[in-house]
Amino acid sequence: MKRFPDKRIFILACLNATLYVPVVVIDTLRVVYHVAPALGLACDAFKYSAIISCLLICVFAFSDSGARTPRLQTIVFCFTLAADFFLLFTPYFAAGVFAFLGAHLCALIRYKPRRALPTGLCAAAAFVLVLLLTTRGLRLDAGLSLVASVCVAYAILIISVTVSTFYAPQPRVNTLFSRVGMCLFLACDINVAIFNAMPAGLPLHTASIVLMWFFYLPAQTLLALSACNWDTEMRQSHAEIGNKP
Repeated sequence: MKRFPDKRIFILACLNATLYVPVVVIDTLRVVYHVAPALGLACDAFKYSAIISCLLICVFAFSDSGARTPRLQTIVFCFTLAADFFLLFTPYFAAGVFAFLGAHLCALIRYKPRRALPTGLCAAAAFVLVLLLTTRGLRLDAGLSLVASVCVAYAILIISVTVSTFYAPQPRVNTLFSRVGMCLFLACDINVAIFNAMPAGLPLHTASIVLMWFFYLPAQTLLALSACNWDTEMRQSHAEIGNKP
């Protein structure tokens, strides 16, 4: 408990650990027993509550330190909340992925600010190129073309963010949380791709329904915690200075 930067952050981390259990259990029941829609809606509410909790972790971390990292991660989670709202509660998949573009671009600014602009331009160019190729060359439906274009741009950004966590200068605990969090995020997105690409009923498709949030919730929780100040000695020295007359 003493190692946590803030008691509120500890409580929110425990809340996410608690929410993780019903999320995984209900998602498993969804694919095994086809539970009632009301239970599925409750599960989605648990999921969204956990992401709100991640945002609050970053808000409290920023309020404690005023540092650049929790401020940027707070912005990341504002985009993430918009993205997950579209993905959980609406049929607008492309809109959700598009909102994630903003989240990953802000995350890239956090880890490697000099790479943010060129990577963002590369993702934008890929978006336009794929859109043109699929609409004019392959003659795909406009909706499918938009989804394909957004997903390609998304892939460029999330891979760039993941790689940047292995090179960004951070304290040891923050580095560990960032790297593991982004690797789990990638594992989640692999299952999202499987879910959307494979026919329903196949074992991989069925497993992907559970594995998406199995990886996603701990990923986002770790990324939120990676924005906190885990330097205990620095916090103690600041507290001692503040207590001096």
